[in-house]
Amino acid sequence: MNTSDQNYSVDLSAEDYLKARNEVAFLLDAFASTIDNIMGGNTAPVGRIAGRDTANKLPLEIPEPTLEKVIEALARQMQAGFEISLQEERLHFGRCILREMCGLRKQQPGESLCRLFHHYFDGVANGLLCRPVKSVAESVGESCIFRTTAQ
Repeated sequence: MNTSDQNYSVDLSAEDYLKARNEVAFLLDAFASTIDNIMGGNTAPVGRIAGRDTANKLPLEIPEPTLEKVIEALARQMQAGFEISLQEERLHFGRCILREMCGLRKQQPGESLCRLFHHYFDGVANGLLCRPVKSVAESVGESCIFRTTAQ
């Protein structure tokens, strides 16, 4: 029988999922720290370029895009790991899978992984809106708030 015709099933335990989550946290930390070291802390261009590239590949079509419509679409697209909303030019991140990853690595929110992600998020929004988007942290912690503007 051809292996492409076989159905494979893997039984994973709760312990397997915890190990995988810890490994993902480690790899994300290593990736973000490496980019941060290579770029000397200026990860904005890397994140934004990656975000714009992602925007080109997303299966989203937003007629007459506005910042609000773009954030709503991204909030739906990313709802499995994030709770995102935009209120009066303030981007709120309630639940955040990356905050959980930072916690596993004993990092405070707002460090290299968070910075890289928020530049990436701005790049995705920029690509969907076809205008520059910039977010500046106002507060980070159990929830994060960013002043977000489209130019």
